[in-house]
Amino acid sequence: MLQSSVEPAGSLLRHHSVTAPLARRQIPKETNMKFLIDTSGRPQTGSGLLIIACFADDFQSGVAPKTRSLAALGQTSLMRAASEQEFAGKSGQLLSYFADRSALSGSVLLLGVGDRGTFSLNSLKDALAKAYRKAKETKSADVVFDAEPVLALGVDPYELGRLLGCYAVLIDHNQKHYKTAHSNPKGDFNVRTLKVHAPLAVASKLKDGLAAGRSLASGVTLARDLVTMPAGHLTPFKLMEAAKGVVARSKGLITGNYFWGKRLEQMGAHALLAVARGSSEAPVLIELDYTPETGPTTETLCLIGKSVTFDSGGLDLKPADGMRNMKRDMAGGAAVLGAIQAIAALNLPISVKVVMAATENMPDGKSFKPGDVIGTMKGLSVEIDNTDGEGRLTLADAIEFAKRRGAKRIVDFATLTGAVKSISGDIGAAAFGNHPDFTQKVVKAGATVGELMIDIPMWEELRKANETDIADLKNSGGGGAGSTTAAWFIREFAGEEIDWVHVDIAGVAWRERSLGIDPKGATGWGVRTAVALAESLAVK
Repeated sequence: MLQSSVEPAGSLLRHHSVTAPLARRQIPKETNMKFLIDTSGRPQTGSGLLIIACFADDFQSGVAPKTRSLAALGQTSLMRAASEQEFAGKSGQLLSYFADRSALSGSVLLLGVGDRGTFSLNSLKDALAKAYRKAKETKSADVVFDAEPVLALGVDPYELGRLLGCYAVLIDHNQKHYKTAHSNPKGDFNVRTLKVHAPLAVASKLKDGLAAGRSLASGVTLARDLVTMPAGHLTPFKLMEAAKGVVARSKGLITGNYFWGKRLEQMGAHALLAVARGSSEAPVLIELDYTPETGPTTETLCLIGKSVTFDSGGLDLKPADGMRNMKRDMAGGAAVLGAIQAIAALNLPISVKVVMAATENMPDGKSFKPGDVIGTMKGLSVEIDNTDGEGRLTLADAIEFAKRRGAKRIVDFATLTGAVKSISGDIGAAAFGNHPDFTQKVVKAGATVGELMIDIPMWEELRKANETDIADLKNSGGGGAGSTTAAWFIREFAGEEIDWVHVDIAGVAWRERSLGIDPKGATGWGVRTAVALAESLAVK
């Protein structure tokens, strides 16, 4: 097996210079938030903030509140405050309230979660994100969540704990990587403790769920941090170092292989090498394998992430506005790296492989050119119609490599086309697959964690858009349906004998606004989908 763990010497690798102080601030520390379970008779806020889930049913008729915590607040003053703030318990509504009764005192935030009859953990997600943001805005160091009203509906305590823990960490995470004292930034505030009030009978399951939520959120925040890093700091080999960090933290559950230079030439990674030709940074192919503590499983899930650490467009140079945030073009790689970290932390009983073909796409005298014909690891020839169609070239070699390693089920995540935004905007991603059943598994896995996807049909007629007179394929379909023709290009390398799904995340990996649990900027989109998919396959 070809493998390497040291950097090549000489001109094969040239790192950008980074001053030591900035280098130390590249990745913020993970949250130190403590998770506690409170099984006392009634939740107390103390100097913190008590969040109580409220159902619309309790505010429609003006009758006495049906949950213990609400009853302790007092019906008259509570209903008066609800009327004044136009709070009706609708999903996502918030009501700030200060309790001064001996039964329950301190700062209280009522969180509307809709009607009891339609409540689900999915319906709680956006409302919970709003509540946690409010807690952070008000600098509440200690947060208490009264879980009794929700648990009374029969909600699984482990799943509730996992949601509470995951969202708490995601909201608490700070992304100000490079702020210094010279800009007089406001100090970042972090929540100190999250205490969940619940019956003793479910305390153990809640505790396990909170821990699982932290592990999942840590995978997402890793992906967000990597995407946020400037391309001058996160070069292909620095991305490899991040992967090695995940391996080191996995306690032996993840192993890594890394390929560059002549090793890439020997395996025939001609497409990856062609894309990298114009950069002073050497490309590297990263392979990570997770094996559960109980040993390898028959089912193996392969996750591939587009890992172009900066995309200038090459000689077909992007306009300035289009290039501005192209450090995010490795968001697919960040997502699968965060996912395998979370999968190992959760010790899921399924083998998982991650493949990342890391490179830059830059203009230079040595760059690949429009009209060039290049080879690929699979042996297909490709005419370069546009050097800005580089992502599908790197994915082509990554997929062939994974297949040579025995992968039978592959999902790739890629910020592949701007055209995908005309399909799903910045709300969701687009999924393309060669077998409908597996594609639906991926789409449904995303839906369970709030990462929406549209299953796009791959009409055979659009396959012809990638045909050319002088090579097997060209790397740009031209005309309309750019996301689908790009997916068809990748499908030529996936083939039909395996299950394959391509997820175009160009509209959701980076947003110009906050949405739900995601902040403005890097979202870490895809980590939770990949973990949910691994869990569903492990159950099978």
